[in-house]
Amino acid sequence: MLNERYVDIDGISTRYVVEGHGAPVLFIHGFGEFLEVWGYNISPLSEHFTVYAPDLPGHGLSGEPEADYTLDYAARFVANFMKTLQIDRASLVGHSLGGLASLKIAIDFPDRADKLILVDSAGLSREAPLIYRLATLPVLGKAILKPTLKTVIKHGMKKGFYNPEIIAREWVDLSYKYLKMPKLKRTLWNLIRSNASIDGLHPEVIVTDKLHMIKSPALIIHGAQDQIIPVEYAQLACKLIPNARCEVIGECGHCPQIEKAAQFNDMVVTFLSASEPARKEPSGGKCWSKRAEIQIGTEYKA
Repeated sequence: MLNERYVDIDGISTRYVVEGHGAPVLFIHGFGEFLEVWGYNISPLSEHFTVYAPDLPGHGLSGEPEADYTLDYAARFVANFMKTLQIDRASLVGHSLGGLASLKIAIDFPDRADKLILVDSAGLSREAPLIYRLATLPVLGKAILKPTLKTVIKHGMKKGFYNPEIIAREWVDLSYKYLKMPKLKRTLWNLIRSNASIDGLHPEVIVTDKLHMIKSPALIIHGAQDQIIPVEYAQLACKLIPNARCEVIGECGHCPQIEKAAQFNDMVVTFLSASEPARKEPSGGKCWSKRAEIQIGTEYKA
């Protein structure tokens, strides 16, 4: 069971979990996700660190703000979350759109970011996936976001995994639970419209020309078979961020924290525990541990 807590951030009731002891590590989930996506990581990493994982505004069980969902807003929200919980500085672990938010925090609030872990991160190129660009169109966008049938949800989730057979029924049920909430559909629509158009990302969302400004040591983790954000973007970003290393995980899609959980956790612990500077060169897809067994909920601590 998750040890859920709630805190008011800028007038928004924000659900989060905190587990463990030691240096603070903050997990930031991606577009349309919820804090449970870190379910295979919270407990193992809490043995080494104090792990925080919030539901972002409009996601999961957090409240829905009256605000434009810009990248600046996301970065300010996370910074205020840290301030409210009296976290002066933390290592940031961001998945997909959460990775882009982590990049923005590291650039705009460098004193807040200790180390940076980008997990199949957005923001590593100027391109936006076609499905997101199509979703910015008024009629088509709402049609794309409308379906909440479990069969449709599972079909969409398959694109995030190299081996779709590992998608547990519980993951589909959780996604269905949150996606059927009207607030999440409004949030996703506002997120897309605030940050992209049919032509691609808005200029203020593009951070590739600012990656050289990142002072935090960075670990880029990316699935070799990611169909949403190609691995080439991660490898290029590794060259642009001054103190970065890139680990490409073989036989893995867009969600290595789920599909290769044990391997992912090993990488995170090793990187965050190391005192020496990060290596610059990519690993070329080196695998550190055996394939994780996916059993939802078994690694949670009360």
